[in-house]
Amino acid sequence: MDTSVPPIIRRRVKIDFDQANAARWSRDSREFENCLNAMSFFFPAGEGYFINSVQYYMDRITDPELKEQARRFIYQEAMHTKEHVRSNEVLKKVHTYGDLMEKFSVMMLAPSRRFMPKATQLATSCAMEHFTAMFADSILREQDHVMEANDPAFASLWLWHAVEETEHKAVCYDVYEHICGKGFFAYLHRVTVMAVVTLMGLVALGGGFGAIKLKQMWTRRGPKKAAPGADNEVAPKVSVLLSFAPAKLYFDYYRRNFHPWDHRNGDLIEKWKAAHADFGEVREMTPGVAPA
Repeated sequence: MDTSVPPIIRRRVKIDFDQANAARWSRDSREFENCLNAMSFFFPAGEGYFINSVQYYMDRITDPELKEQARRFIYQEAMHTKEHVRSNEVLKKVHTYGDLMEKFSVMMLAPSRRFMPKATQLATSCAMEHFTAMFADSILREQDHVMEANDPAFASLWLWHAVEETEHKAVCYDVYEHICGKGFFAYLHRVTVMAVVTLMGLVALGGGFGAIKLKQMWTRRGPKKAAPGADNEVAPKVSVLLSFAPAKLYFDYYRRNFHPWDHRNGDLIEKWKAAHADFGEVREMTPGVAPA
């Protein structure tokens, strides 16, 4: 296994969703497909939250290398937001729950944005980035199957997103330690926030997925029918998402000496790069120069 830490690469991406089969883009289970659809509707609000939590501390990051990594993290997350917004517009044409999930994600994050201290918001981003890193690892370990079993546009979206989530998986964490330190109280704050995020996340996902089920039932019975081919029978399930979060990786976060790159999986990124060398227009900057 590759033991190096991969660079965080700025890629300019625009995936062609015009010909994608948004109604049934995966040949895997419908629960799996609808879970990823629901996550896609959640992502723009979540990624905006991550960006804001790191951006707030940019002026206090004194390590030039970490500051550059934070800039690249923000660039990647902004690009993820842009592409998921574009994919969501296609998905919403056939999935009636799209608008509901987007509004729900904004509503769930609003109290934290308004009332939580900035350090707690950064710790929240660390926790959520740990979940996305686990999800990304699971996706990348099946990248051959992902390409074979899914519509090319959506396969490209999820694999590229997984690669970049892996590239920058330590940034929020490193910024947190840089700002809050590595002492006992910083550790206690970090793991307490993770426990709360886990509990609240399960409640939020359960509520959101339940709302999808109710929406689907209403659509089937009501006068407004979904577009032909749309999947109105199978709501996403929290259990499917939990399969992407192995218990060992999750509980590693609670170790006092944990670091995201304790789990070395840069080889999965290199495999993707070898197969998709021309994916996106790479935007690299002169070392030490801030991205535009």
